[in-house]
Amino acid sequence: MKTKEEARANFEAAVAYIPARYSAGVAKADWAGPAGSEAAEANYATAVSQAVAKKSRQAGVRKISNSDWQNAAKTKGAPIIGTRIAGAMAKWVATWGPLYDGVVATVGALPPRTTDFMSNINNRLVPVVKKWKEGAGKL
Repeated sequence: MKTKEEARANFEAAVAYIPARYSAGVAKADWAGPAGSEAAEANYATAVSQAVAKKSRQAGVRKISNSDWQNAAKTKGAPIIGTRIAGAMAKWVATWGPLYDGVVATVGALPPRTTDFMSNINNRLVPVVKKWKEGAGKL
């Protein structure tokens, strides 16, 4: 049996070739077909119901302290988040842009404010929320 140190050394050595293997596996995968099936949806619903009944999420949250979570977020997330956001910018613009434009156009067409708060809610807020929901439903 390998020692813990040997297992760690093997794991560390794998860092060099795992990304290429991962990319090759992703290229062959069809996640959407199986994941989108009725059977998968039923399995998901069952598993979520079981997790809720067992309070699995709550138990998992309690396994790590807030300071440990903060440290991991700072040391793992902070160094890469800017690069990831920059890499997603084109997709963000393509999905967010039309939604934003629709809301702005709606806001621009709203009637003037009145002194009646209910009229303002119905005539100014509700159309913006409807436009936002309509656009968000397409994402």
